[in-house]
Amino acid sequence: MAYDTPPLDPEGVLDCEVRSAEITEVFLIPDKERLDQAGIDPNAGANLRVRLLTFDAGNGWITIEPKNTLPQHVEFLQSKYRQIEHIRIETSGEHLPETVEDVIEALFSLPPAFTKNPEYGLGLAKDYRFIIYAVEKLSDCTVLHITSVGETRIDADEGVFYISERDFDDLRRKINSIADLGRTAALSVKTATAHNKLAEKVGAPAIEVNAGRHPVRQMITTKLMGEEVMAEDEQNAVIHMLSQSAKAMGKKQTERLAKLRSDIELVTFDALIDRFEEMLGKEIAEDRWQEFFNENPFVLNMAFGYPVTKVQDQASVGGRKLSRAGETITDFLVKNSLTNNTAIFEIKTPQTEVLSKRPFRNGVYIPSSDLSGSINQALDQKYQFQKQIAAIKDNSRLYDIESYAVHCCLLIGQTPDGDDQKKSFEMFRHNSKNVEIITYDELFEKLKQLRSFIAEDDRELLEL
Repeated sequence: MAYDTPPLDPEGVLDCEVRSAEITEVFLIPDKERLDQAGIDPNAGANLRVRLLTFDAGNGWITIEPKNTLPQHVEFLQSKYRQIEHIRIETSGEHLPETVEDVIEALFSLPPAFTKNPEYGLGLAKDYRFIIYAVEKLSDCTVLHITSVGETRIDADEGVFYISERDFDDLRRKINSIADLGRTAALSVKTATAHNKLAEKVGAPAIEVNAGRHPVRQMITTKLMGEEVMAEDEQNAVIHMLSQSAKAMGKKQTERLAKLRSDIELVTFDALIDRFEEMLGKEIAEDRWQEFFNENPFVLNMAFGYPVTKVQDQASVGGRKLSRAGETITDFLVKNSLTNNTAIFEIKTPQTEVLSKRPFRNGVYIPSSDLSGSINQALDQKYQFQKQIAAIKDNSRLYDIESYAVHCCLLIGQTPDGDDQKKSFEMFRHNSKNVEIITYDELFEKLKQLRSFIAEDDRELLEL
């Protein structure tokens, strides 16, 4: 929780300027190390200072201007949010800060859910960013104002979204509750999984996962265990319970349910990665891998450099319809969700050899018969599909697929060991211009990187 604590030695970080008897502005001056990491001249700090705070004693509020202060961010020193540029917080304090020390003291008084360290750009804590997302989706407002007077409302003329202190605190507490339930559920599943995996090997009895009594925790636990979600009437009971407090906020109920779904998906991501890793360690048939990608179609996106949507699995690309048996079957037919251009996804197993076991020449290995045969198989599927595309679209009544430049992707084997083998494999596949070749361990690494990106650094987590 050190992340929330303002720096003890803020000199050189903040610049406090008293504009008048009622206005004080606070600027962040990025340090040389941060500028260097961002690829900016380290001596340009004074010229790149950005305003973070305005203390307005006349109106009785503090205005925060959240900024991206991580040097790796593509919008370094720009607004942290897509639409919201200012967050106003009402204050009863009559003392106007005049020094950096006064500003640090004032930051300590910010409400819970706010960043209190100016080096991290201020604004709402990461766990509460969903409040910002909801405001931006529900309005065109650029100002979020937490008010102690009146109810939650939108002032379209002023471009201000007012949230009452009562509603804001209620949202904060419920977000905390859902996050706590998710962490508790994940801990229970991980504990039981580790115990049972080892217990099976040594002949000890297994233990059951403690799902608790709370229906939300039970739902998350069920998802983590890979079991069927609770019955529909139980789900309705959970949604009813969660949405009761949202009735008074009208359309915000949709955002709250979307928040719950997002939390569940993040919590289950670890379980998905664990399952993928477990399957990699076993000799599993192709149809089992097809089932995995059917259950988690977004994983296919990891194999492409553009957004894809699954059209059909086990598609007949050489027949009259995608759904009818044909001479040529592809494992997955997908399409670019923006252009409708189709792609063929062919999968083999992780155990499939990608190179010959013996070198063709000293230090040179040729592709295995499985790899070269799979490439030809994918190319034949592409040929048959392009030849039959008009009939397939008419007979299947799928008119939103195109064959401008059919992309072929082959998921096969794992990255070979040995420098010579790796060199030969990379030289071969990067000269295979018509079929993109991806290994299972590369796809697994992409999933882990995505999970790390979602989690981000622990220093971005704020007090609950």
